[in-house]
Amino acid sequence: MRYPQILERAADRTRDAQTSSNGHARGIRERNRALVLRTLMEQSALSRAELSRLTGLARPTVSDVVRDLLADGVIRESGPSQESRPGKPAVMLEFDQRAVQVIALDLSVPGEVIGALASPDGRLSHRLHRPRTPDAAEAVAGLVAELRSLADGPALGIGIGVPTGSSALLGLGPRLAEILDAPVHLFDDADLVADAEQRFGSVGTDFLLVRLGTRIGTAIRVVGDDGAPVERSIGARELAHVGAGGDPGEACLCGCEGCVHAWAAAPAIARRLDASGADRPQVLAAAGARLGTSLSVIAAAVDLPTIVLSGPDEIVGAALVDATATAVRAASHPSLGPTVVPSAVDDAVLLGAATRVVAAEFSPR
Repeated sequence: MRYPQILERAADRTRDAQTSSNGHARGIRERNRALVLRTLMEQSALSRAELSRLTGLARPTVSDVVRDLLADGVIRESGPSQESRPGKPAVMLEFDQRAVQVIALDLSVPGEVIGALASPDGRLSHRLHRPRTPDAAEAVAGLVAELRSLADGPALGIGIGVPTGSSALLGLGPRLAEILDAPVHLFDDADLVADAEQRFGSVGTDFLLVRLGTRIGTAIRVVGDDGAPVERSIGARELAHVGAGGDPGEACLCGCEGCVHAWAAAPAIARRLDASGADRPQVLAAAGARLGTSLSVIAAAVDLPTIVLSGPDEIVGAALVDATATAVRAASHPSLGPTVVPSAVDDAVLLGAATRVVAAEFSPR
């Protein structure tokens, strides 16, 4: 090998090493930034010293990260510490919920796309409804463009709730990420509703979330002894396609007659309610009875104190909830069975999507 070629290859190796080193250093800075942000999101206010202790980062590193985050407007100084101790009070830092916006979308309602600008603290603005076109990506892209034009600045990301187990929407995330040139996250709607119920609702105990949408999705959330959410709660699962007893009813997409999804999924209930001469309380009571029969097996297995029902307001009301509770308790001791309640959180899919996107984007990679 000639000398010039040796020099050229040596130069190439040096450049590669520098690029790798720069990339490694940048990755460390991003992880440190995400760690500090996530810690501030989970706490009301912290000093720089407390951040160092909780994150395990050196104080000079925390100071550098904090300086950059203050300059970006993502965190703010909220005033001196109220803790009584010698010396100058520490300056407290907090995550600025107003500085972060997420474009949140809900595809769990048949025929519609619902969207809003959402913040991690549960505020929604510019809530929009648009019809679902045959091309879901086209409908989503159009609504995202509208919301972007209404946002105060660039959105942190786009979070989309889709029906649990929906194969029709598989592949939507990567396609939208390419079209929209932004981070796109798809989540099961039952998971998002459970997140929102746990963070913004008033249940306060371990619960099984049941989402009546295009399909029936479930998710379990567990609260620790200190009242904080337990990380290893069970994520969204589609309720098993099982016979719910009684009149076989209509055939389910799974091919079985009398399947609980054909009785209690939102479109199935809506079709029965729209039928000529339909008795509304009777239709909802019948759906609740079949749903409760299927949920009684889960309730007995996981032994959770509360079942939270979520779905369209015109469906998840007293008639359905009471019938579900009666059927669940019939399979257990009447006074010991779980309490069945409707979800009290409005726009739970949108709120859950915002929470999940913030967590995903600020998690150390």
